[in-house]
Amino acid sequence: MLITLQDSDAAGSWEEHFETWERLLVLYVGSIAMFFIGKNLKRRHQIKDDVRASFYDDVNVWLKALKKKGTKFMGGDEPNLSDLTVFGVLTAVEGCDAFQDVKSNTKITPWFEQMKEVVSQHGGAKLTMERGNLLQN
Repeated sequence: MLITLQDSDAAGSWEEHFETWERLLVLYVGSIAMFFIGKNLKRRHQIKDDVRASFYDDVNVWLKALKKKGTKFMGGDEPNLSDLTVFGVLTAVEGCDAFQDVKSNTKITPWFEQMKEVVSQHGGAKLTMERGNLLQN
């Protein structure tokens, strides 16, 4: 956790913008607040005590729905917004141990790698432009 705090401190240039006492206040009060918020969210969303087990369960629900659909992506041959949303969530934790664990404990890797390829080729741009056009009309 300390490394994460140091990284976010450096990335946010906190020392340039906040006094030491302000940074410490945010660190300690924020930690206590997040502890209680986390407890409340676990209860509200029925997350297991082993949070990673809930993560694996949710990924497996996604994979089961994808298998039932019988296509490469939820959108068929091309990703739709649900594919992009799940990909975004997984990408957000890609550098963390939780991502390696979910790859080891589920069969998400083939889908994730296909999504990575499509996204690297800007495959979602067409979808977002179409959606933008619908909103303008």
